Amino acid sequence: MVKVSDFIFLLILAKPILSESLKELIEFYQGHYYSASVLGLVDLLKLEQEFMENFTIYTDALQEKVDNLNNYLDALKRPNHTTHNEREKFVSDPLNAFGLIRRLNQDWPKWQNYAQKSVGLVQINAMEKILSKKPKLFDMNESLRSMHRIEVTYDLSAKDIARGVLQSTQFNYTLSVGDCLALANHTLEIGNLNSSLQWFQEAVKQFPDNYEDISSSLKEDQLKEFATVVATRRIQMMNQSLGNETLHKLVRNQLQNLTKKDMENFISSKLVQWHRGSVSKLENANTQTTAHNIGCRGLFPKRKNLVCRYNSTTNAFLKLAPLKMEEISRDPYIVMYHKVLSDREIEEMKGEVKEWSNGWTGLEEPMEIVSLVYWTTDESKFRDRINQRISDMTGFKLEEFPALQLANFGIGGYFKPHYDYFTERLRTLDANNTLGDRLGSLLFYAGEVSQGGQTVFPEVEVAVEPKKGNALFWFNDFDDSSPDPRSLHSVCPVIIGSRWTITKWLHHDPQVFVKPCSPRILKRSS
Repeated sequence: MVKVSDFIFLLILAKPILSESLKELIEFYQGHYYSASVLGLVDLLKLEQEFMENFTIYTDALQEKVDNLNNYLDALKRPNHTTHNEREKFVSDPLNAFGLIRRLNQDWPKWQNYAQKSVGLVQINAMEKILSKKPKLFDMNESLRSMHRIEVTYDLSAKDIARGVLQSTQFNYTLSVGDCLALANHTLEIGNLNSSLQWFQEAVKQFPDNYEDISSSLKEDQLKEFATVVATRRIQMMNQSLGNETLHKLVRNQLQNLTKKDMENFISSKLVQWHRGSVSKLENANTQTTAHNIGCRGLFPKRKNLVCRYNSTTNAFLKLAPLKMEEISRDPYIVMYHKVLSDREIEEMKGEVKEWSNGWTGLEEPMEIVSLVYWTTDESKFRDRINQRISDMTGFKLEEFPALQLANFGIGGYFKPHYDYFTERLRTLDANNTLGDRLGSLLFYAGEVSQGGQTVFPEVEVAVEPKKGNALFWFNDFDDSSPDPRSLHSVCPVIIGSRWTITKWLHHDPQVFVKPCSPRILKRSS
């Protein structure tokens, strides 16, 4: 994973960019995004709680005002005087007449002033300030992409997700009408028409029969917004040369007289029609199963003849305190060390962070911000202890590059398939690299992830569960230091949990005497 500041530097070297465009790019990649990490989402939850507290105080103040007005009106209750004679008889009583004159002269002006007086101004100002920190459009789009990624990767149905059922586990949360319509709109935009239809059907199930209160009215507005998107798409498909003004007018004319039921039928019929028309190409493409997805679903064949053992041979210290090691693959070499990071050390790790940066997926398009990252460039007891443990596990020297990368991933945290060894492009851009290629990678799992988040090696059909406290180690190069394409790996979207990692890349040059190059042993073809 690359830090944003590194990316900007490399991008400047890679190609000339107009200063204004570069400025916008830097602002984007250095922006604060809640969706980039669970830490950011925790901050967002606190923000909503603060908003709700102010909103509650504000509504209580409004209710108190309404109660006071109603109490005064209740005190004035009297029979309805519907005829002139009845009114005349009422005001002929001097008590009634006096009270009438006094109220209109003294009381009602005061009650009018009371009714006009604003309440909860402190709370209104506080809520405005909170909403100035609301999620950006990037956060909204990333959350939509993440939800769809979870849906596709694990082959989940919209029906189950909407009802809070994830991989046969029922959770105490369901998606609202607005949630389902937003996902229907997103999947329509990316061309997954079957998914869009399913999400819309889940939204329809929650529509009220009548729109009598403000909550129901908001749902109707959301339905109209999606109907507008569908109508716009339909008209553009028939005539792509229309200007915006003409297009908007045709859309308004098509929808203006439609009832709620008419809009539901209109949207459903168009989604079904488009889905049927594209099922032979678009939907087949959308449902193709990749090796990454198969691994995330736990469908790789189980490997045999692998063992778990105590590693006591890497260095002398392990003879006294051997480490629990599980073979994941012998060729290529992938092993898991169990219980090598304690809860206390994980809390200590979080205390190391001074300032987070956005972590992104690499130089290849599309570039995505997938986490917050921090490099431990300053010396500390924690860093020294973890590096020593890595040296105990691998036998490698780490003095020349002691920094560790800490990361916390966001909603549906994942990482697309990639190699850790340097590509030719990165090698060219990082011409001052004195450490050599990344011959090996070591990854500590430092977060509690109960569903999803596996590390997948699609080329060798291996998927590793991210058990908290464990560490995964593998080689990226062959023995002759040439890149091993089988080291291609990815991270499955996290369904439930917070993915924290400590990553260490082990470079070639400092290990030249520890692990010297040797000819690659090629297997004979039978």
